[in-house]
Amino acid sequence: MQPKIAIVGAARSTKLLAPYGDSGWTIWSLSPRNERELPRHDAWFELHSLAHRARYGIYYQWLKTQPLVYMQDADPEFPGSVAYPKDAMLARFGSQFFTSTPAWMLALAITRQPAAIGVWGVEGVDDLGSQRPGLLHFIWVARALGIEVVLPEGCKLTKPEPLYGYET
Repeated sequence: MQPKIAIVGAARSTKLLAPYGDSGWTIWSLSPRNERELPRHDAWFELHSLAHRARYGIYYQWLKTQPLVYMQDADPEFPGSVAYPKDAMLARFGSQFFTSTPAWMLALAITRQPAAIGVWGVEGVDDLGSQRPGLLHFIWVARALGIEVVLPEGCKLTKPEPLYGYET
């Protein structure tokens, strides 16, 4: 059976709706807001620079105890760290749509060719409005490749943008 990959962000609206009790799903997560709130996770993603991570204090210490953490580079200070395959992702998908950590996660999930990719706790809303296009792009790529994409009811990613010129 092909695996299923759940990507769990920090949006409170849907993050606890992910299929934590279903062993057919591998749970990938991120964010210091999730470190102790999720029932389980199988891989963690912290793609910010070391200087950026250092300001998180307790989260920084917690990351050191995780068995699998995707980072920019493997770091001996984090025994479970592995380098995220950035160059391979850029070679396959180009550089235009890596607008957030969940976008990087979606790209990697696509390369694993799972039966399904689910996205919980990710709304694509940020201060600059720049995350949504990348997330929607990788969701479209997954679907085009025949990968089922599961989005929870009420997720803002399920709401289409107004049709330019036709809707206001």
